[in-house]
Amino acid sequence: MRPALRPAPIVAAPILAAVLLPAGTSACTHKSNAFAPPPPPKVTVAHPVQKEVTHYLEYTGTIEAHQVVDLRARVPGFLDKVLFKPGAKVKKDDLLFVIDKRTYEAAVKHAEAQLESDRAALQGAEADAKIAEELASQRAGSEIDRIIKLARRDSAKAAIAAAQAEVDRTRLDLEFCEVRAPLEGRITKNFVDAGNLVGQGLPTLLATLVESRPMYVSVDISESDLLTLRRARMQKDPSLEPGQIAPGEWRPVDLAIADRGEFSFHGHVDYVDPLLNAQTSTIRVRCRFENEDEFLLPGLFVRLRFPTATGTAVLAPDTALLSDQAGRYALVVDEHDEVQVHRVSVGELDGSLRVVSSGLTTGDRLVVNGLLRARPGAKVQAQMEEPAGRASPAEAKDAQARDK
Repeated sequence: MRPALRPAPIVAAPILAAVLLPAGTSACTHKSNAFAPPPPPKVTVAHPVQKEVTHYLEYTGTIEAHQVVDLRARVPGFLDKVLFKPGAKVKKDDLLFVIDKRTYEAAVKHAEAQLESDRAALQGAEADAKIAEELASQRAGSEIDRIIKLARRDSAKAAIAAAQAEVDRTRLDLEFCEVRAPLEGRITKNFVDAGNLVGQGLPTLLATLVESRPMYVSVDISESDLLTLRRARMQKDPSLEPGQIAPGEWRPVDLAIADRGEFSFHGHVDYVDPLLNAQTSTIRVRCRFENEDEFLLPGLFVRLRFPTATGTAVLAPDTALLSDQAGRYALVVDEHDEVQVHRVSVGELDGSLRVVSSGLTTGDRLVVNGLLRARPGAKVQAQMEEPAGRASPAEAKDAQARDK
C-alpha cells in the first residue's frame, strides 16, 4: 500500500506580503495625520457712539375726556323726536331730543292768564286803597277801612309776584321739553326711542355726550421722580408753578399709542395735584393733548414720556445689549481678538439705540452681528461695521435673523 500524499505548503501569500509591505509602508510615510483647527468665527463689530440725548421719564395711563355729560329728561312726558344720528358730532346748543310739549304749553297759557287776572285785581285794590287813604286824611272815612284796603292792595301785589313765578316755572318746564347739547362733542346712540315715557320718577338717561377735543391723560408720578423735578424747578426759578419749565410755559409731554412705538402725539402738563398720596407715594399729574384730528379716544391705553434733561451719553444698538440673571451685558472684542463680557448699566431708548450709562466706551469694539458665534474667551475674526448710530431697526432685526 502506498503512503498518503501530503499537500505541499503554500508559500505564495507570505512572499507576496513581503513584496508588497515595503511599498505600502513607503506610501504611508508621505501623509500627515495632524489636526487642523477651524478658523475663528467671523463677527461684526461697531464702536458705540456718543451724542447729545434727551433723558425722559416714562409712564403709562389711559386717555380720558375733559367733559362727559349724561343727557337726561328733566320733565316727565312722552319722547316725541330724536334729532341726531348716533355717534355723530354735534355742536353746542344743537337740538337733540323733543318731549311732547302740549301739556306744558297749556300750563304756560294758564299761568299767563292767572297773571293777567292778578294784575287786574291789583288795579282795583290800588284804587280802593287810594280812596281809603284820601278819606282817612280828610277824616271822612274810618282808619280800619284804610288799613283793610291797603292790605288788599299789598296782597294783590304779592299775588302778581306768585303768578309771575308760576309763569317762569311753566316756561322753564316747556323749555326743558327740548334737550340741547351743552357742549361740542360726539354723542352716543339714543338709549330711549321716540314714543316712550321718560322723566317719570327719576330723570331718564337719554344719551351721553363726550367732548372729543381736547383729551387728557392722568398719571401717578413716583415720589422719587417728583422730588427730582421739583428740585430742578426750584434751582431754576422758585417762582415757577408746579409743572412749568418757564413762566407761562408748561412741561412738554409725548404720547405713544399701543400699535406704534414712536411718540407721535405731543401735548403738555396742565395740572399737578397739590397733595401726595401717602398710601402709594405718588402724585397725580394731568396732561393735555389738543387732539385736533380726533384720533385719540377715551379709554385708550397709552405711554407717556416727560423730557427732563439733555446731555452727552454713550449709545449702543439695543439688540447688541444682552441680558441674563445677573443683569445686562455686552460682548466686546479686545485687542487680542478675544471676546470679553462687559457688564453695563442702560437707560432709555433713542430710536434703535439705547443709552449705556456705564460699562462701554466709544473705543470698544462691540459685537453687533454674529452674537451667537461669539463665545466669551474665544477668538473671533472681527469685521468693523458702520458707526452704530447708522444701524436702522430693520437692519438690526435682519442681523439677528442671520445669526439664527
